[in-house]
Amino acid sequence: MHAEVTGGRSQPEGRHSSRLAGLRLPPPPGSRKSGRRRGAALVEFVIVVPLLLLLVLGIMEFGMIMHDYIMLAQGAREAVMRGARHPGAPVEKIKERAMEASLPTVTPDMVQITALDPNKGNWVAVGDDATGQSNNVPSDGIIRVTIKDYPHHMVTRAFFSWLPGYENGSLKLGSSLTMRKE
Repeated sequence: MHAEVTGGRSQPEGRHSSRLAGLRLPPPPGSRKSGRRRGAALVEFVIVVPLLLLLVLGIMEFGMIMHDYIMLAQGAREAVMRGARHPGAPVEKIKERAMEASLPTVTPDMVQITALDPNKGNWVAVGDDATGQSNNVPSDGIIRVTIKDYPHHMVTRAFFSWLPGYENGSLKLGSSLTMRKE
């Protein structure tokens, strides 16, 4: 067999000589290089898996927190609309609407209904009028419904305990909406 010289390098003559020129064969299975490669793959796996797990768990937990927050906001929105658009809505009916439209574990203690006192500039608790048939927010007053301290139970338990508001396996969530009474 003759060698053919191309570009200063000699290559064996043959049909597949140009394709095999840069190909490196893996080391034999029992050699030292083979064991080093497996060890490097194990080290890479040990580094990558916790980071990937943190990412996946973070995405999952964040999605569940956002679901709960959106449901609380929906409950507060529905309740403030009931209080602002239905002048005869008593406080209990407003609270019931907040609990119906949000998450099933929202309790009446978590729902606060306040109104802006235009004279003092602060928020005061809303009550019912003397008959108990409607709330005491004046027409054209500003009413606010707040759902607070809802415990979102963390699926990942203490994995994200560094989040602000985390306490005893849950994260406290809340939402508040304000509307002018018609």
